[in-house]
Amino acid sequence: MPTPAEEIKARLDIVEFIQSYVRLQKAGVNYKANCPFHGEKTPSFFVSPARASWHCFGCGKGGDVFQFLMEMEGHSFPEVLNLLAERTGVIIRRENPQARSERGRLGALCESAAQFFIIELGRASDVQNYLSERGLTPETIKNFRIGFAPQSWETLSRALGTKGFTQEEIGKAGLAIKSPERGSWYDRFRSRIMFPIADPSGKVIGFGGRIFEDPKAPAQGGSASGGKYINTPQTPLYDKSSVLYGFDRARQEIRKKNTAVIVEGYMDCVMSHQAGVTHTVAVSGTALTVQQLKILRRLAETLVCSFDADGAGESATRRSLALAAQFDFDRRVAHIPSGNDPADTVREDPAAWARAVETAKPVVEFYTERAFARENPATASGKKAITALLLPFLRELTDEVERAHWIGELSRRLIVPEEAIRKELERRTPIETNRPMEQAPAANEPVKPVSGRRALLEERYLALLSLMDPAVRTAEASAGETISLFSPRHKEIFHLLTDVGASPQEGSEGAPSNALAILQFKGDAIAEMAKDKDLAVELALCRRELEKEGAKERLGALAGRIHEQEGKGNREDVATLLGEFKNTSELLRALSS
Repeated sequence: MPTPAEEIKARLDIVEFIQSYVRLQKAGVNYKANCPFHGEKTPSFFVSPARASWHCFGCGKGGDVFQFLMEMEGHSFPEVLNLLAERTGVIIRRENPQARSERGRLGALCESAAQFFIIELGRASDVQNYLSERGLTPETIKNFRIGFAPQSWETLSRALGTKGFTQEEIGKAGLAIKSPERGSWYDRFRSRIMFPIADPSGKVIGFGGRIFEDPKAPAQGGSASGGKYINTPQTPLYDKSSVLYGFDRARQEIRKKNTAVIVEGYMDCVMSHQAGVTHTVAVSGTALTVQQLKILRRLAETLVCSFDADGAGESATRRSLALAAQFDFDRRVAHIPSGNDPADTVREDPAAWARAVETAKPVVEFYTERAFARENPATASGKKAITALLLPFLRELTDEVERAHWIGELSRRLIVPEEAIRKELERRTPIETNRPMEQAPAANEPVKPVSGRRALLEERYLALLSLMDPAVRTAEASAGETISLFSPRHKEIFHLLTDVGASPQEGSEGAPSNALAILQFKGDAIAEMAKDKDLAVELALCRRELEKEGAKERLGALAGRIHEQEGKGNREDVATLLGEFKNTSELLRALSS
């Protein structure tokens, strides 16, 4: 009888699943993409539908759908097992609720809180009327599970207590605050419209609350406090810097459109989806973070930003765009002529918001038009002001051709030599560009090798060997000197490929049969990437490199032994070892020629 994990893998299409996180391209019998776990410009991340597995040949990570979700979301295996069981309909015997992990308990608590807020909204006709006036339809309210926190000190805490959650758990989930003076707890969210925040799988992990104050409503023992919006604080479930509101609903469309639309507030995001712009997400703070940009870069190449037109919104847009440049996004700005935010624009004219997104301008073009509209390019002071505004954007461009284009455009419109603009660009320091303190890793940042050169060569050799005809594999069995230097695990895999010697037992240390599947997968990838090369020649070259590595290792070992015997005064042994050292050196020179 198959285990739950085996049944889940049998029901789940690994390509479809991984494609919900990463843009995959067909590559022969497999699919490839830029690795979501390390920066790279040449795809080395491969997914094999036949083997129901994935592997990155750059950073070395790989496995099945369980390993992928654990890497992407940071969940434990039991959490991933439960998530995928729900997705595929596989029934798993539930553990005792008291034995659940902390994250599991807090997740259940947040879900109960979301249901509580939904019920409370159904009782608050004044809040429903307000949401209707803001343009939200009942269907949108239901889909986004918008709710309401009543104007009370402990209504939520009492409701959650009846479901078996302790006050400490409610506080740890960010839904209650302990008074340092009285030592008692009170609800964090009071008289607020509640927006549940979900993780990528759709599980509620936190909340955003927008203040709602109705002067006609009678006091109910508490009042809203804080700013216009307050969010769940940092909890074991909720990390503000890595969460994007609406991402669970938008990620499929982001991947399909290869574009992510970024707005500032919850209402902006919800209304954007209502208008049909369903590849929209909202930041939880004032600007995008490195973690959020990493998530988006796995799915899309284009980033369209639209923040509020006030000073804070302008500043947030600027910081977000500057940081996004470091991830090589095609950065664009959606401009709303009326000056409204996206939510108000959708309420007045949904098509206007859709047009603003569709016609979003590249960031340098947008700010160039703005600079020339604000300053007089015919005056010296105007030229200086325009240059000061635009040079930070030019510095951020990673493509030299694109940068040269805009330098030429600026030179033409200001009627100044390109050389003057280039010198001014070089003169300005990174501090003057207002670059954010958070720095993203370079796209081509080297990845620490998973293992030594010999291990990598062994893997490549075996991957190539897996592509060869049985006759070639059998012939390679005569490469005794090379194979004798293999690691024990790779020796077992070599025996599996060439049917030489005793077959390793399934489940023995190193899991040779599983490792063989990965190496065969690597062979498929090599074949796809080396279509114009003779793989037999590649195999011979790889064997030659292995022989060179073996010779280098022998020279190192001989040098140590010579030194040891010299210290003991064993002249005859030293002479013998020197002869071996000379022969090995000549072999290495021959292999290197």
